[in-house]
Amino acid sequence: MFTQFLCHCLLFPVFLRLINTIRRANYTTVWHFFTLVFLGLFALLVVTLTFSTVTDGHEDLNLVVHALAWYGSAFLLASAALMSRQKKSNGKPRRKAPAILAIVGCLYFGSAIDALLIEPTALVIREITIPSPKIAEPLTIVFCADMQPERVGNYERRTLQKIKEQNADLILFGGDYIQGKNDEANRQLLDDWNQLFREIELDAPLGIYAIQGNKELKQPWRDMFKDTAIIPRGLTGSIHMDELRITFLSVRTSWAKRTIVDKMQQDKFRIMLGHMPVFAMAEQEADLLLAGHTHGGQVHLPFFGPLHTNAKDLPRRWSSGVTTLPNGGTLIVTNGSGLARENAPRIRFFCRPDFWVIRLVPG
Repeated sequence: MFTQFLCHCLLFPVFLRLINTIRRANYTTVWHFFTLVFLGLFALLVVTLTFSTVTDGHEDLNLVVHALAWYGSAFLLASAALMSRQKKSNGKPRRKAPAILAIVGCLYFGSAIDALLIEPTALVIREITIPSPKIAEPLTIVFCADMQPERVGNYERRTLQKIKEQNADLILFGGDYIQGKNDEANRQLLDDWNQLFREIELDAPLGIYAIQGNKELKQPWRDMFKDTAIIPRGLTGSIHMDELRITFLSVRTSWAKRTIVDKMQQDKFRIMLGHMPVFAMAEQEADLLLAGHTHGGQVHLPFFGPLHTNAKDLPRRWSSGVTTLPNGGTLIVTNGSGLARENAPRIRFFCRPDFWVIRLVPG
C-alpha cells in the first residue's frame, strides 16, 4: 500500500504536467493531437515501470495496470475536453474528433472498471452433463482450482459455501490455494484456509480430494486440510470407487506430455486430475481430464481468445473451458476461482472466475 501511495504521489504531478502540455500545445491537425495523447499514455507507462523497478527491483505489472487504467482514463477524457475547446485551421470548432476521443475514453474507463473491480470476483458456476455407458446412476462432481488469495476473506468463504450448496457426490480441488508475498504470509494463509474449511464443513458421499499446485511446492500444504474431510493427494496414483477410477497427478507429472498408464482401470469411468493441463496433450486413456493453472488466460480478446496460456505449448483453445480430445475424452480446464498475485496484474477481462459442476449420467 505504501508503494502504491508513493506511486500516486509521483504520477499525479506527471498527469497534471501532461494535461498542461496538451492545453498549451499549438497544433493544427487531429493527428498531431492524437500523437500528444499517445505520448502522454506512454509517459505514464514509463514512469510507473521505472518507479516499480527502482522501489521493488522488478516490474510490478499490477501497479502498471492500475496506473494506466485510472490515470489513462482521466487523461483521455481530459484530452477530449481540451480538444473540444480548440478550433480547426479554418477557425471552426472541432466536433467529431473530440467526440471520438471521448467515446474511446469512456470505453477505456468502463473496461478498466470491469476488468479490475467487477470480473475478478464475479464468480460463475459452470455446468456440463457428460453421458457415458460406464455410468449406471447419475453422479455430480464439483471441480475447483486456483483460489490463491493474498488473504482468506469473504470471497473465499462465499466460494466454499457455493460449492457446498451443489450437494455433490464428489468434490475435487486442483491446486494453487495460496500466493502470499513470503513464506510467513503463506503459512498464515494455510492456517486461515484450515480454519475456513473447518467452519464450512464440506461433505460429499464419495469423498473430497485435493492435489498440490505449483504454489505449494515449498510449503507444508497438507496442513490446510488438517481435521477436515478433505484428503490431500501429492503423489501420482489412482483410487477406485463404485463406477469411478480417479487418477491423481503430481505437479511434475501434470507438466509432462507423457501417457499415464493404469493397468487396473478395467471398465470404470476414469477421471484424471492434474494441476497443469499439459498432460492432456499426450494420449491418455481417460474419459474426463480436469486441470487448472492457466486461469483461463485471465484476459480474453474478441476473436482471439486468451492472451497467454501459461502452460508451455498448450493449444490456446484448450486453456479454458471444455475440449473434446482426439481420443474422445473430455478435457475441462477451469478459469480458477482466484487470480494471479505477486507482481502480476489482478485483472480479468471476458474471463470470469469459475468452478465446474460436472454431471455424469448413463449414456
